[in-house]
Amino acid sequence: MLSELDGLMEKYGVDALVVYGDSTSTSPELAYLVRANIPRGGVYFKKRGEQPLLVVSSLDLSLAKKGIVSDVRTYTDYNLSMLQRRFGPGRGWAEMVAEILSRSGSGRVVVIGGRVDAMTAVYLASFLRRRGFKTIGMAKPSLLEYCRRRKDEWEVEQIRQVGLKTVEVASRLEKILEESSTRNGLVYHDGRALTTDTLRRMVGSWCGELGLTLPEGYILAAGPTSAGPHASEEVDKQLKEGEPLLFDIFPAGGTGYRYDFTRTYCVGRPKPVLARMFRDVLDAQSEGFNSLRPGIRCETPFLQVCRFFRRRGWPTVLENPRTERGFVHGLGHGVGLTIGEEPYLTRYARNTLLQGDVVTVEPGLYLPGFGGVRIEDCAIIGDDKASYVVEYRKVLEF
Repeated sequence: MLSELDGLMEKYGVDALVVYGDSTSTSPELAYLVRANIPRGGVYFKKRGEQPLLVVSSLDLSLAKKGIVSDVRTYTDYNLSMLQRRFGPGRGWAEMVAEILSRSGSGRVVVIGGRVDAMTAVYLASFLRRRGFKTIGMAKPSLLEYCRRRKDEWEVEQIRQVGLKTVEVASRLEKILEESSTRNGLVYHDGRALTTDTLRRMVGSWCGELGLTLPEGYILAAGPTSAGPHASEEVDKQLKEGEPLLFDIFPAGGTGYRYDFTRTYCVGRPKPVLARMFRDVLDAQSEGFNSLRPGIRCETPFLQVCRFFRRRGWPTVLENPRTERGFVHGLGHGVGLTIGEEPYLTRYARNTLLQGDVVTVEPGLYLPGFGGVRIEDCAIIGDDKASYVVEYRKVLEF
């Protein structure tokens, strides 16, 4: 949580934190620290034990002041243009950062963070060392990753709001499937062939209407294409009666916070193997979800789900890490400003679940040549158990 930042800086012996990015939309670290939409990004300075400073373009000043950093200034206040005319854009910017650190009397040990170009970060670190600062790096999970991991009430509410809009999109998709009919094994809606491209256009329109963005797209895969857990190839395919339609969507809301959600559908009576897969995945999700609580190792729910699938007769990555049949991936991951962050519910994840973690629970089964089934929801770890961030039905047949 953000309230833990000073304590973490003290724990790791960090005097000052510098986080920068070209935009809060592309730098989750900067977005996390400022809680404002800043199109041109900025530089965040935090001296341990003191309130932070945020420096932005004058064009973004009013937007930056809507965030949680009270001391917001502009590059003009630090003569950035003059420094860049004198030294060039890169060094001039580094000169400004060094000057702000020196003025603040922040101490010598500095950590640089942000989703930025590695070459510029290395350059800034080297430049600050030449100015007498000790810039240090950190292995994953870094100080900021530890801080971002547990969500506070405001963050959970942002995720929930995105989740509510996400399930509204799912509800509209399900309505289209309910209204559809089958003829000669193919699916039609309003007398026209119902294809994955048709549904993709609808989903994109609904997301736009609800204020959701899709930074990494989403997955809508029908039939054998759904056998790839992250089927990214957008093949246009008419839906077939009884075959799986896998819908995995991971949108962002206005504050940048994300949601991750998957359902598997079919129109008409499902083929027997699909019905069995769906039933086993649904039961596996309950198995995994019910095991979530603070203090358990993050690999424990994954191992329990693997053993559950084995009892149901499915292969898993526990026996064969390269299997493409059965349960072929991890059980879940953290969700916040990205859809892949700590903690990870995977094999060899030795850290423990913490109160405030928001994680996905997403078991799946896959049969190459036929298709896949996955069900996914976000859960928050409470005092002694987990709860779903948003409850939504899990129905296969339409």
